[in-house]
Amino acid sequence: MILGDWDEVATGPRELDLINTHHGARMGRSEAERVAFTTAYGWDVTAWDGYSTLPAMRDVHTLAAFIERAAAGDQAAANEVEHRIATLRAGDTDARWHSA
Repeated sequence: MILGDWDEVATGPRELDLINTHHGARMGRSEAERVAFTTAYGWDVTAWDGYSTLPAMRDVHTLAAFIERAAAGDQAAANEVEHRIATLRAGDTDARWHSA
């Protein structure tokens, strides 16, 4: 059996792919895990001049599924949307986000 994840297949700059690993800090991915990934990949996206924009883009991108679920009546998703928007408004880039 071969398993493939084609959820976000696209052609574009590698920076857009690499941010997913670093954005994982929001969900609990450790610094050690991110450093190990960067070392294995051989290039550090966090050192790139445009890096600061990428986590903000990813933050907004990850809201969509939760907003849709909340609108359909999923209370756990609604709670998470409220939490995420509150952390974004507060400028808390270190806040832990959760799966719902």
